[in-house]
This record gives sequence, C-alpha cells and structure tokens, in this order.
Amino acid sequence: MAPHDRNRLRVSDAERDQVAEVLREAAAEGRITLDELDERLDATYAAKTYADLEPLTGDLPGTGGPTHSTTPAPAPYGQTAGTSSPSPMVINSKGGPVIRKGDWQAPARIEIDNRFGATRLDFREARLAAPVTKIHLVCDWGTGDLLLPEEATAEVDLDSSWFGTLRADVNSLPNPPAPHFVITGTGQGATIRVRHKRASKWSSIFGG
Repeated sequence: MAPHDRNRLRVSDAERDQVAEVLREAAAEGRITLDELDERLDATYAAKTYADLEPLTGDLPGTGGPTHSTTPAPAPYGQTAGTSSPSPMVINSKGGPVIRKGDWQAPARIEIDNRFGATRLDFREARLAAPVTKIHLVCDWGTGDLLLPEEATAEVDLDSSWFGTLRADVNSLPNPPAPHFVITGTGQGATIRVRHKRASKWSSIFGG
C-alpha cells in the first residue's frame, strides 16, 4: 500500500493509546511542555486516520508514528485491554450526590456539573480507558473529593478563588507508566480535595 493511501486508513483505540504513551514519556523527559502534552493528547484522541496521528510525534526522536497492526497494544498501567471508551462521561446533577467508586469504567474525559451537590470520584479500582484522564468538574457551593491510585499524578487547574477551598495532595508531573489526571473546572464556594488515601476527617462530608 502506498504511504499516501495508508495515511487515509482509520486508526484504532490501541494505536491512539500508543501515541499517547509516547507523548507522556516525552513530557516526562522534558522534550515537550505540559501545555504541549495537553494539546497533543487532545489531538491524539480526536484523530481518525494515520495522517492525523503522525505529526503529533514527528518531532520526537525514535518515533515513527503508530504501527499498523491487527494486534492490540498492551494495556498501559491501570487499564484493561479493549475497554477504552471514545465517548466522554457527562453528568449534570446540580444539587444531588454524584458518586463513582469500586470497579467502574472511567473514560478518557469526564464532565460533571454538580453545583450545590457532593461529588466523589474514587479511581483506585477504576478501569481507566486512557493513560491520561481529563476531568472537568463544576461543583460551585458544593464539595468535591477525588481519590486517585497511589502512583497517579494530577495537574490541577480548578478555580476556587471565590470563597472556595482546594487542596491537592498529589504530584503534578507525569510519571509514566502511572496514570495521569488533568483536572479543570470551578469550585466557587466549594470544598475540594484531590488525594490518594481517604482521610477520616472527610468521611462525615462524603459518607465514609
């Protein structure tokens, strides 16, 4: 098959994950910035063909884009092969409890609007669909509790400047192959925490 014909072929979820892992390693080595990582990961999971993916790693040494193969790539840390989900999880509650815990499928992007409500996302036993999980949380005048796997890292850019409290007790720099989270949104007047282990003083707020 001619190269230009191959570029028109559709890529698989496993091949998108391959490129995402290369990008995370490049960020950990300092070859690209976290902003560039974020932009390229967005483009990676939006890619439809090889032509879309190849420019994302073309300026990195030792990479030649995804390899066309019918054999799925090994699942990265914390993931289950064949369980990736291209569709984001979108939840609009606004006042009620939003809880995800135990064994659940966490897509690459999660969008939650739960103003005045309590939101708890426990990823310690979750099956992650991608090496980087993006969470956009709006929990103004409510509470937010995000529990991450022990080795996970998280970049937290959540605005709680108006009478809100935000505490992030996790490292922000990616550490492949451990999962990485990018957390954005707003928490005006809210109490929010991003952490690894459950703290007893929070149990009364989040129900255990």
